[in-house]
Amino acid sequence: MKSAYKVMALLIGLLVGVAIGAGAQDMATAQEQPVRVVGAAFEPSEVLVGDHLYLHIDVEAEDGYEVAFPTITEDFTEGRIELLEEITTDTVSHKEGVWALRKSYRLTSFEPAEYHLDSLGVLYSDGLTIDTAFVGGGALKLKVDIMPVDTAQKTIYDIRQPMKAPLVVEEFGGYVALGVLALAVVASVVYLIVTRKRRTKGAEEEEELPKEAPHIVAIRHLEALSHQKLWQNGKHKVYWSRLTEILREYLEGRYGVGAMEMTSEEIVAELKKLELEPKQVSDLRGLLAESDLVKFAKHTPDAESNEEAYNNVYYFVENTKEQASEGVPTQEPQIEAPQVVVPIVATEDNSNGSAEEGSQGDE
Repeated sequence: MKSAYKVMALLIGLLVGVAIGAGAQDMATAQEQPVRVVGAAFEPSEVLVGDHLYLHIDVEAEDGYEVAFPTITEDFTEGRIELLEEITTDTVSHKEGVWALRKSYRLTSFEPAEYHLDSLGVLYSDGLTIDTAFVGGGALKLKVDIMPVDTAQKTIYDIRQPMKAPLVVEEFGGYVALGVLALAVVASVVYLIVTRKRRTKGAEEEEELPKEAPHIVAIRHLEALSHQKLWQNGKHKVYWSRLTEILREYLEGRYGVGAMEMTSEEIVAELKKLELEPKQVSDLRGLLAESDLVKFAKHTPDAESNEEAYNNVYYFVENTKEQASEGVPTQEPQIEAPQVVVPIVATEDNSNGSAEEGSQGDE
């Protein structure tokens, strides 16, 4: 019996010795590694669903070694623990050629469970060889739980239905603005199309109408000027400007002279080139010269000068107008010629004859 106890005690001592030796060998091996994982833990180790937590891994590395911490991917716990942020590696200390490094990860989980991570490997290299330092098996434990509900003290209610919020301008104002803008664009396009068609139609109609002879246009404008009574109301500058403008337009239409852009001297020079009577050129030279005095020197001509200038333009147009045989069919407006008062001198010998001539002139 005593022999049996001795054998059992010997076996137990042998097993304890082997275990101690193995642990000591592991410690010696760990201490011999140039890079060692000295700590790894979740903080906190117990959380509720959806809470944030941190995983810290502490490593000691000798000089000359590069360390690569593990990467948290979807395969980590089959996606039940999710990575929110990988924090930059922090250097905790550097003593006697050994670096103390910490790597942190911000995590969360939405599946309640108790997680036991077997191991995490930290790669390291001296430039020639690559090796791995592991976190001890079963060292990482995490518990994810749901919020406890005390059904005896609290009543569980059904999910609330969505609230009916009132309709506000901000919700449909943008659509209204886009609709107004679209209508404005459509209206603008329609307006442009209609306007262009009208202009095209008007241009076609104008082309179909026969062009009026220059003398008809000039006489119509002279009649309108006469009815305005401008110089009679003291508007001498306006009267003379319009009178010479009518003359310039007639010269341009009748003879092709660009009188609208010429000075008075240039117009007179062009008139001399035309087949006109010397008196006609002289009368127009005087008219243009007096017009320049009225427009630029504030000259005020008398009534006789105003009428004479009007008559000169009128008779110049009448005497130089295009004839029908020259290729322009014309229908002249019915406009009365300016009244010219001719003084009559009566004598005793021929008083009756003079009276008859005066009456004929009045007719």
